[in-house]
Amino acid sequence: MTAADATPLTVFSAFAGRDDLQAYGDNGLILFALQLSLGIDDIHSVAATALTDGNNDKKCDLVYVDLDRERVIVGQAYFTQKNSKEAPANKASDLNTAVTWLLKGPLEGLPENLRYAAEEVREAFRADKVREFDIWYCHNLPESTNVRTELDQVAHTAKALISSEFPNARTTSISASEIGQARLEEYYLRTRNPISVTETFRIPIQGGFEASGEKWHSFCTSVQGAWLRDLWKKHESDLMSPNVRDYLGIVRSERNINYGIKNTARDMPENFWVYNNGLTILVNSFSHQEPASPGDTAHLEISGMGIINGAQTTGSIGTLGEAEAERLGDTWIMARFVKCDDPDVLADIVKYNNTQNKVEASDFRSKDAVQDRLRKEFETIPDSDYRGGRRGGTKDAIERSRNLLPDSTVAQALAAFHGKPNIAYNDTRRIWDEDGVYAQFYNEKTTARHVVFTYSLLRAVESAKLEISQIPDDQRTAAQARHMSYFRQRGAIHLMVSAVAECLETIIGSAIPDRFSLHFSDNVGPKAAEEIWKPIVASCLPFAHQLTDAVSGGLKSADRVASAITNFQAMVEATAASNEDSYAEFARKVKYS
Repeated sequence: MTAADATPLTVFSAFAGRDDLQAYGDNGLILFALQLSLGIDDIHSVAATALTDGNNDKKCDLVYVDLDRERVIVGQAYFTQKNSKEAPANKASDLNTAVTWLLKGPLEGLPENLRYAAEEVREAFRADKVREFDIWYCHNLPESTNVRTELDQVAHTAKALISSEFPNARTTSISASEIGQARLEEYYLRTRNPISVTETFRIPIQGGFEASGEKWHSFCTSVQGAWLRDLWKKHESDLMSPNVRDYLGIVRSERNINYGIKNTARDMPENFWVYNNGLTILVNSFSHQEPASPGDTAHLEISGMGIINGAQTTGSIGTLGEAEAERLGDTWIMARFVKCDDPDVLADIVKYNNTQNKVEASDFRSKDAVQDRLRKEFETIPDSDYRGGRRGGTKDAIERSRNLLPDSTVAQALAAFHGKPNIAYNDTRRIWDEDGVYAQFYNEKTTARHVVFTYSLLRAVESAKLEISQIPDDQRTAAQARHMSYFRQRGAIHLMVSAVAECLETIIGSAIPDRFSLHFSDNVGPKAAEEIWKPIVASCLPFAHQLTDAVSGGLKSADRVASAITNFQAMVEATAASNEDSYAEFARKVKYS
């Protein structure tokens, strides 16, 4: 019996159903936690870059960098088959070593499997692109005081290092968290029901009105700041159950929104209502009670509550000191209370209202004519689930579609295949944000079968890395060690996709007037297409070292990328005769008209 089996926690049943994560060994659980907490649609592409491989990882199993959200997560994973009361605290203490190696000292002194991650993290800090720096100790045992004590020291170490090494970085949140049984179960339950505070409240209000749709009902009104502060004092971050990041804390900076909220509530309470965007609160039920007689106060009675928009407002007001809160009786805050029993509509309400789970640009593209056409075309593609901007988010972490083509990965595959590996790795959001960039990859020539062609190449390259990473360091051949050395660099996978795409005329043996016309002759699904690509990736992999100069530093130099791909092409051309049979076999399966 495993430690997970010894508990009734539903999260471990859900995790046991994710057999796709078994390939990552003990790191599977931290990937699951990452997907649950952040709503990541493609955890496998994240794993291909974020996981550090090998024994000499300096106590660091994962370095996840998300520049779109200005967030870095450093993780240590632990999974045991034994029944234990708590996770070993020394592994939490080891994270002091991890953050020290990651943030300080010469890069040359780092093992290769951590060097490129450290380079990327440090560059992000130097560019002031990290607002949140989170350190995770993720395991399948109960949380403990011993681990918490060690993690407090880890957070202190990280704060000191960031302050000394990157004095100009305006990082607003530095935390070290134990992601054990209770936290994992909390993440899981939030995907099922975002309301964790279930008691009944009777709130004094200044009138209001009801609004409703087919599957939801709401009441719009204003609530007193004093009531909100009392609520925070009792429940604190439990009120934020629909918010992944809870309350971010106060940083004394004019740039920091929470500090501004506190200033307004303290100094200008009469203007708070018009300065603040207000709250959106999910409830299990509500009823409006009119004053019993003239001069009485109206009330709203609600059962259960979870704040999906206004977490920072609530936390900021809730943490006001007694002297600062003297005028909260004059502070009124616009509030919208929403009841919805439909799980799909509820998930969308949380997604679109939650300011800490911001609406992605891809959500706005979901109604684009190209995406609409692609979704219809994918209805004829076997074993595929293409949503075209309609995200599943955290729900997909549980009810996973095995045939899902995640939007972010499709966009990256198209960008890399069509010669923009830098955008694919560093600026994926630009594909969705900027009309001109979007049109380069999603246009009238982009077909579902072409998407399968490019997406499956990316997956084949990721599979090549995963296969080598599963071989112990001391058992890799010299060639495998060289390939792993290349793959450890950030952006290496996307550059390899670009390089292979540039070689397709050599591989197929004829001119390709328009690369968008490429697709497989048979109408195959993504997994079958990936198998078609694998021999081609294997034949090109020996030349990956030609790309090393370009991928160093994260694909920032277009000239170095172009030069490296030219050298890669030359090697593929020089060895084409020796790969004639496999190239011919591939060519028979490809069409380009």
